[in-house]
Amino acid sequence: MSIDIKQIEKNYELKEDFEIERIATSNSKGLRPEVYKIIENEIKKRNLNPNLLNGVISQNREYSLDELKFYSDYLRNLSCPKCKSKTQKLNGTISYTIKSFILFTTKEAKTSVACPSCLVKKNNEAILICILLGWWSIPWGLLQTPYYIFKNFNSKNQTKNKDSNFALLNFVNNNIGYIESYKDDIDKLKKIINQ
Repeated sequence: MSIDIKQIEKNYELKEDFEIERIATSNSKGLRPEVYKIIENEIKKRNLNPNLLNGVISQNREYSLDELKFYSDYLRNLSCPKCKSKTQKLNGTISYTIKSFILFTTKEAKTSVACPSCLVKKNNEAILICILLGWWSIPWGLLQTPYYIFKNFNSKNQTKNKDSNFALLNFVNNNIGYIESYKDDIDKLKKIINQ
């Protein structure tokens, strides 16, 4: 299957700057190498951050655990996006919630990056939501609520790891294009961890 490079080039020319930035930082996994040059030309033509091309390239390669730890250590030294403190190194957590409404149940797993104190609060809030809202559906609410509470306790225990935990490493891996594009812009990095 051949691709029409000219058509792709026209499509990128029609995109707004914010769309080019979004593609470069988070939506370029799986792009063909021929498209890199098109994106690079658009970045130069629009006078956008030249590191955006690094974001494209970084999303299309595999990273070793040591490389992910290097990027996570960079994020760990930022101030906490919740309490603004710099006294503790940042880490990650996944907070799990389950809400039941008689006939249906909704479940959510949300990754957060913050200082350990704020992450513990985040998991405690998720536990409270599970306790108050998880049970109200038969059978799924009754069966799954204890499991989600357990998962929150497990996540909470990992927030105080001295090294980057699984949640933070996974966050870095999923946001590597953004991190690579804005590694020299602390305000942009704070924005991504404050989601």
